[in-house]
Amino acid sequence: MKSSVDKKTLLYGIIFLGIILRVWGISFGLPYQFHQDESIIVNHAMAYGTGDLNPHFFSIPPFTSYLVFIFYGVMFILGKFIGIWNSAYNFALHFFKDPTIFYLAGRFLIGVIPGVGCIYYTYRISRKFFTEKTALYAAAVMAVSFLNVINSHYIYTDMILVFFILLATDGIYSIYRRGSWKDYCRAGILIGLAVGTKYNGALLLVPYCVTHFVLAKSEGMNFRKLFLAGKFWIGLLCVMGVFVVVNPFSVLDHQGFFSSVLKQGGAFSATGWKHHIFYSLAEGFSWRLTVCGIVGLILIFKKNTWGKILISFPLAYYVVLVFKSQSFARYVLPIVPFLSIGCGYLFFNFLPETLLEKKKNVKIFVISVAILVLVPMIYKSVTADILFSSKDTRIEAAEWIKENLPPNTKIACDSTTFRPALDQPYSQIIQKRDFLTKQAGLKGLKTRKLEFVLKVSNEKDLGYPIYFLFEFPEKQGQFLDTIPAISYSVEALRAKGINYVIINGQLFDNAKADFLKELIPQSEIVKDFSPYKDDVYRESRDPVSITCLPVMGRELFLRKKTGPSLRIYKII
Repeated sequence: MKSSVDKKTLLYGIIFLGIILRVWGISFGLPYQFHQDESIIVNHAMAYGTGDLNPHFFSIPPFTSYLVFIFYGVMFILGKFIGIWNSAYNFALHFFKDPTIFYLAGRFLIGVIPGVGCIYYTYRISRKFFTEKTALYAAAVMAVSFLNVINSHYIYTDMILVFFILLATDGIYSIYRRGSWKDYCRAGILIGLAVGTKYNGALLLVPYCVTHFVLAKSEGMNFRKLFLAGKFWIGLLCVMGVFVVVNPFSVLDHQGFFSSVLKQGGAFSATGWKHHIFYSLAEGFSWRLTVCGIVGLILIFKKNTWGKILISFPLAYYVVLVFKSQSFARYVLPIVPFLSIGCGYLFFNFLPETLLEKKKNVKIFVISVAILVLVPMIYKSVTADILFSSKDTRIEAAEWIKENLPPNTKIACDSTTFRPALDQPYSQIIQKRDFLTKQAGLKGLKTRKLEFVLKVSNEKDLGYPIYFLFEFPEKQGQFLDTIPAISYSVEALRAKGINYVIINGQLFDNAKADFLKELIPQSEIVKDFSPYKDDVYRESRDPVSITCLPVMGRELFLRKKTGPSLRIYKII
């Protein structure tokens, strides 16, 4: 009994550690939005409140934004009941005045809760087939994994996808153990939820089919019976049915759906066998845990039939990443729980069974190694949380501008995201109405959004007119946040009366490099804002992870705060 209590307490401790690492720094950047993808979910969730539930955007499925919309609905009802707002209009107005509570709610709902749930379900799946120690260690790896920790701070599809993948894996295990109609339906429903969260969840059909094949062969089915088995097809119908339920406009707006999905598919390309191992996993999960996890999964594969089923998903998933993926580290998140299980199996199943039964000193050594390989991940995750809690360079730059530059000073920025946290003044917002005539669609929704922005803006505040530098400014306007656009040209800036230019150290391309060659001789540097401990302005050493925090240790550990390097030039 005492041992059982101790193990349960240890599990609670691991989950508590996971909660702390995911909640620490959860309010980063607010009320500004410094994660480019979060607004995709949040803005769609708020837009559903107009009555149009069609996302008109299917690059990612809308299920996650629907969940956030439902939660915002609950917030609205509770807020109206206690008198925070008295109408849907005031609710929306509050969002445009200060979206902090909306983003915090979304980060908890879509980031923290599924992130913590992943810790528990990694334990649960491990415990069903392996030892208690294996399950606890796998949970501990998930709790401190850098990639899991940072992505649990964000409102995006990644962590909730991993959560549904683990739920579906648990459901597939039930098919393997019992194989009833109920088990097939349950697994199908959970796979449908995963696909409805992100399309690559469809790769769960690989272990689903493998499990059915194994079960059918054990029952002596021939190929015809195997293929025609009713339970198998009922499960697949559940997958498709749930996907349509959580993404109804895949049918109701099938043209927009297929057009968007095909267009998004063009954004994916081959990354090769090495990239996601040597960058995404080595930096986001550590090369030590990656190696241990791979070795552990190979040993699990050799162990028995369930081992082959368990490894089929991460193997199929990685093969797809090799040939059709993007380079961002978050794409390997669905593999991390399986590598965590592999680590647990290596240290607390395989080695005890083969080496440690009569060698106490070796046992202590292996346990010590198992703990030590977690230390770099713990350190990296804590470093990330410290950075999340820091003041972003974009806020510092905005504060300096307000203190040192007179109102109505025109400023050109080389990025819509990596720039000082300044809102465009009323005078510029009112001009955006003209650009709406160029929009291909959604004029009504964008006009409504613009009216709210104008409502919360101060007409008398001159502010700081912001212009955005682009190689092809004439092509801008699809997104209102990219206008007014201006070309990379000092002459064009002078013609507009723009005297200050802000360059970030996060994004660089040839057009920007050519512009800097023109700008530097005709300007002077008036101020630098550096996120680094040595306060030196420099380009990021991690050119891949540009969404929020870097993944590469050589970039992360140089920092004392979030945000890009920013340099303010004054044209002379």
